Amino acid sequence: MTSTLFRTEVIEARRERLTGTVIAASPPGARIYGAMLAIAFALSVAVLLFGSFATRESVKGLVAPDLGIARVYPPGAVEVRAIHVAEGQQVAAGTPLVTVAVTQGRDAGGEGVAGQIREIDRQDGELARQSALAAELGTAETGGLGQQRAGIAAEIASLQRQRTLAAGQAELAESGSARAARLLREQAGTKRQVEDARAAALSRRAEVEALDQQIITQREALRRIGTDIAQRRLGSARSGAELAAQRADLAGRRAALARLDRLDLTAPVAGEISGLNAEIGQRVSPDSSLLTLIPSGSRMEVWLYVTSRAAGRVRIGQEVRLLFDAFPYQKFGSGRGNVVAISATPTDPVLVDPGLKITDPVYRVRVRVDRVAGPRATAGLGQLRPGMTLNADLVLEQRKLWEVFFDPILRAMRR
Repeated sequence: MTSTLFRTEVIEARRERLTGTVIAASPPGARIYGAMLAIAFALSVAVLLFGSFATRESVKGLVAPDLGIARVYPPGAVEVRAIHVAEGQQVAAGTPLVTVAVTQGRDAGGEGVAGQIREIDRQDGELARQSALAAELGTAETGGLGQQRAGIAAEIASLQRQRTLAAGQAELAESGSARAARLLREQAGTKRQVEDARAAALSRRAEVEALDQQIITQREALRRIGTDIAQRRLGSARSGAELAAQRADLAGRRAALARLDRLDLTAPVAGEISGLNAEIGQRVSPDSSLLTLIPSGSRMEVWLYVTSRAAGRVRIGQEVRLLFDAFPYQKFGSGRGNVVAISATPTDPVLVDPGLKITDPVYRVRVRVDRVAGPRATAGLGQLRPGMTLNADLVLEQRKLWEVFFDPILRAMRR
């Protein structure tokens, strides 16, 4: 049996004891703490003096040409018949873009516009036939009256010649009556001869009067015929004018139907075709645009829609941070721009792009884009397209930190 000089517990305690020299620890001096506090205080004062606090407003917007965009809408519910342009094509003002048909369905006869046009053509042909018949009838009537007028004029001329002869005979009868009266006074003739000569003179005078009356009657008949001819011509002209007016009305209706059946929508301005949404055979409502035109010479800019609460603090020339949805800032960084214009009146939310989901009246702020993305990103101004959406940060107010920190005290002092 063996025995140890020490207890087992003492031996185990000595095994776990650390080896080395024990040195008494002394805390840092007060100067070090004072220096650290002084540095911290100086840094705090510097931050308060030189640091700033910015009040930012995040707004929505979209990319648009600085000259605006021209959207082509149909005049009503239409069917696309033909498309004459392609995406990206440059067109001049007045160039046909899309051909549409406004009408749809069929009429009571089972036909569409073509049947209505044929009916109008039939009515126009009937009116043309009536116009020709009326012209022929008027010509025939005026021709007959003209012949009557010529006959009466010839008869008047004959009566005038007869009157000339009768007037000569009446003068001779008057001379014979005067000679018979002279012979009676000279007792070279008889009273019977005087009476016969006077009777002959009166008879010749009566013939002249009768011829004058016939001439007057024929001249009155000639005047009436002239009036009838003028009235017939006037009536024929009036009838022709009425028929012409009816034909013109039919022509207008036909042209309107033709326009409804085939209506060419033309370019309102010269520019580049963008956003071509039409397809042949597609039915399009009047509130849907067929295509969009970017005016020639336009430059892409950003339109931001700012609430009335923030619009009063936006300034011309103010820098704006732009975050395009097409170029995520996590990869491309943020763009930069400057405010160039602020609308004087609010914009109705109905007129704002529905994709922005704006429900209250807003002010439109136009921003010139200086940079689309970060300095090292590949995105450039040439990659911007109209309608691209984005978010933007507007710095509405920037104050020193000490002003913000002491603002309650300063306000209390101003009171």
